[in-house]
Amino acid sequence: MQSKTRAAVWCALAGVSAGVAGLAQAQVIEEITVTAQKREQGVNDIGITVNAFTGQQLQELGVFSSEDLAVFTPGLTVNETAATGVPLYSIRGVGFQDYSTGASSTVGLYFDEVAIPYTVMSRGLLFDVERVEVLKGPQGDLYGRNTTAGQINFVSRKPTEEFDASVVINYGRFNTVDVEGYVSGPLSDRVQGRFAMKTTQSNEGWQRSATRDDELGEKDVTAVRGMLNFDLSDSATLLVNVHHVDDQSDNRANTAYDGRLIGQGEFVNPYTPLDQYILPTGQFFGQTPPWYRTGDNEIADWTNSYTSPITGRTFDLRPQRDNQLTGISAKLEWDIGGMTLTSITAYDDFDRVESNDWDGGFFNDSSNINTTDLQVFSQELRLSGATENLNWIAGLYYSDDEVDEYYHYFMSDSVFGLGSIPFGVGLFAPTPIRELDTIYVQNTDSQAVFGHVEWQFSEKMRLTVGARYTEEDRDWRGCTFVADDGSLAGFLNAQFGATLGPGDCGTIDDDPTSPTFIFALIGGPNVNDAFRVYEEAISVGRWMGKIGLDYAVNEDVLLYATLANGFKSGGFNGANSNTTQQLRSYRPEKLNSFEVGLKSTLLDGAMQLNASAFYYDYKDKQEQDRAVTFVGNISGLTNVPESTIKGAEVDLQWAATEQLMLQATVALLDTNVDEWLAVDQELSVWPNTVFRDASGIELAMAPDLSYSLRAEYVWPMANGMEVFLGGDVNHTGETTGGAQLTDATDEFTIANLRVGVGNADGTWRATVWGRNITDEYYFPAAYQGGNGPLVRANGMPRTYGVSLNYRF
Repeated sequence: MQSKTRAAVWCALAGVSAGVAGLAQAQVIEEITVTAQKREQGVNDIGITVNAFTGQQLQELGVFSSEDLAVFTPGLTVNETAATGVPLYSIRGVGFQDYSTGASSTVGLYFDEVAIPYTVMSRGLLFDVERVEVLKGPQGDLYGRNTTAGQINFVSRKPTEEFDASVVINYGRFNTVDVEGYVSGPLSDRVQGRFAMKTTQSNEGWQRSATRDDELGEKDVTAVRGMLNFDLSDSATLLVNVHHVDDQSDNRANTAYDGRLIGQGEFVNPYTPLDQYILPTGQFFGQTPPWYRTGDNEIADWTNSYTSPITGRTFDLRPQRDNQLTGISAKLEWDIGGMTLTSITAYDDFDRVESNDWDGGFFNDSSNINTTDLQVFSQELRLSGATENLNWIAGLYYSDDEVDEYYHYFMSDSVFGLGSIPFGVGLFAPTPIRELDTIYVQNTDSQAVFGHVEWQFSEKMRLTVGARYTEEDRDWRGCTFVADDGSLAGFLNAQFGATLGPGDCGTIDDDPTSPTFIFALIGGPNVNDAFRVYEEAISVGRWMGKIGLDYAVNEDVLLYATLANGFKSGGFNGANSNTTQQLRSYRPEKLNSFEVGLKSTLLDGAMQLNASAFYYDYKDKQEQDRAVTFVGNISGLTNVPESTIKGAEVDLQWAATEQLMLQATVALLDTNVDEWLAVDQELSVWPNTVFRDASGIELAMAPDLSYSLRAEYVWPMANGMEVFLGGDVNHTGETTGGAQLTDATDEFTIANLRVGVGNADGTWRATVWGRNITDEYYFPAAYQGGNGPLVRANGMPRTYGVSLNYRF
């Protein structure tokens, strides 16, 4: 099925390219200006694969968050592998499927040139955006943090020297209201200001409970940004950016399903109340559990509260967030004798108290409350200059961040808790575990020096060379502690003869070389010492580089080839831990990239056709695996020694007539794990780990085909009016889930439509829109729902509404 779809897409693109060669064109496509190489260039003038969107395009497409970008950007995926509020970004199959808050992304995220190292900080609203640039492949010679997949640059609109103001109001299904606006202009002869804000409000949920009369999905999020630009002198400017996001919205709940639908077991581990449906003694034996649902995006289920039978304390577990991000940055640009000194100083603070439900049911197999404090400081200094044939940049970068995470986990109905009793799991039935407290602190320091040179050594040839050296130090300290109910202590004391209590560390030291190794202390008076907080410091220093060659066939056609490498430093497992070996650091990953491409402007400027092909040699990829522990094989992280990725991309834009604009973007991927001994979940029993040969599998979150097709037609009317009709079709292919087959997702296609009327000069516009107009059932993410169930995180159902845009 996929091969037929892929062939149809290629044939369609070939037909469009071949069929327009003889047509006269009156419309010219306006080229987007980007700053992918730290200076303004036309997107078609640089030898980098970039998908760029203007702010107006994003508004028309309904892109309200960084996660929405994936729908319209083939090769980019955003998913999750757990319900922890942490989005996971991948570009061209290069991604890290770890749900820990403190895990660094393979995709660099930059907001107004400031790195956001943790993806949980990226969930705020997109508003007042000048453009977004998705750079594919390693970009290590010019950007702050170490990444292997690429970058996403979010660029805000800046203060203007003339008065400018606008307001946009959206009203959509589920009683959702979006209001966005800005005002910009001069405050004095040498000071310009800009204030922008956006709020999204909805008092009607879009998810319905599978088992009761309850809704989830209300929205309450507001973001503001203030900018001041100071003309300090004729040669120096200072841009200050202050921003804040407050999010009090509901989180998405999962939907449980019968794993036999995908050829797996019905569930991973049993849980209550599943016993009532699968045990002969159950009240509903032989019936299908009502929380098993597929085919309806709106159906899910979740836990609203939990009251401890031991402490009497009641917890609000309804999926929701209370998140705040506050930041400030200052960018100084100073022209010094033909050179430009740029300084970017930034500080961001992110705080959250967020609850999520993993298991997709009203029961309490897996729920959590994350309390997080993230603080990130960064400083970048760079000096740049240009001659007739040479552009160069040299710079220094420093960042310091701290992650404090308190992860309160609830599992009373799981096989490790009360679910052990009806299913006869003797290890836990006498002393079921109901609550856990995982707490960790991570500190990271990163320093780098970098340089980038572009040399136009002939009329047609340009050589680009870049290098960067990075040193990064990361300290981690953490443990899964006994919660207030003491249930974890009851289990551990019964098994090991310890005398632990609430607040004590419950992570078992299973390192045979450690002086507090559990089997060296068990049965003795110091057995409590075998439960200890794990600490480790890691450090890495590494060069990265890039060399590229551009050949201008003529002023309209550019050929390019690039060799580049990148790396991402190692890290730690922030999940609930049973043993210290589960918490050991994973190694840095490295990626070597070779890419060739074409950028062309055809038909007298009416068509842009860009294409690229790439090959990645991926070493020590950071990946999910199983950790073999005393309580079973649970969440673990590791490195995959060898993988390869091959692919190709095509981006076609065509102004077919003065009224009709067409665009098609296609990405093809072929990924393979060449070498990996993964944990054999069936044969491994603590303390013995058995490995299996996992070579030959595909990488997770790497659809072999994705595409986006867009069209817009404009009818000029009398009195400077115009009517427009636009639509897009966006397809993401299936994924295998990598080593975790339960993480696989099906292919899906989302279609959107919009029709409206407005002034040709853009003063006002009214639009009626529909998104996912076919009400496609799809799930961008699937995974094991905590301890036992298999779940899917469904996408949004069909939505529709109206939008009013007025510019003063």
